[in-house]
Amino acid sequence: MTPEENIRYLQEALELAKRGSEAIANAMAEYIVWRTREITLRRTFHAPGEWYSQRPGEPPAYASGKLAEGMFYKPASSGFRATALVGNKVEYSRILEFGCVVTPRHNKYMHWTDSRGSWYHEFLVVPEHPFLTPTIEEAIDDDSLLEIAIETFKDYDP
Repeated sequence: MTPEENIRYLQEALELAKRGSEAIANAMAEYIVWRTREITLRRTFHAPGEWYSQRPGEPPAYASGKLAEGMFYKPASSGFRATALVGNKVEYSRILEFGCVVTPRHNKYMHWTDSRGSWYHEFLVVPEHPFLTPTIEEAIDDDSLLEIAIETFKDYDP
């Protein structure tokens, strides 16, 4: 192999690795979105509008499906360190993932109605009900995320 051929081979291998990195990041992100929608957010169910008490720290129960439908990923750009982003576009997803204290915006009390009655509160402490973090941790622990990466890389392995 001539030096020129060697350089061309290395350049092609570099370009293949960049495209592979992007493909792997996207495949892993797509898998996390699927697993969150289809597994984590479907562990427990209740009817929409029905009062349901999920234990703090447990993923939220599936009711209307809005949270599951809100899952998305932003594809990675090319490069050796490609990063795809996974998130949820539903307004209350951050509240569920991290927990918070909710206060009324315009009135003294927050008000809502559910299957048990009508409720008024000056504030509400919402414990965390993470759904994305445990999905990622479980996918790492059971090696399914690694398997996705390996399977995707096969198309880019010189």
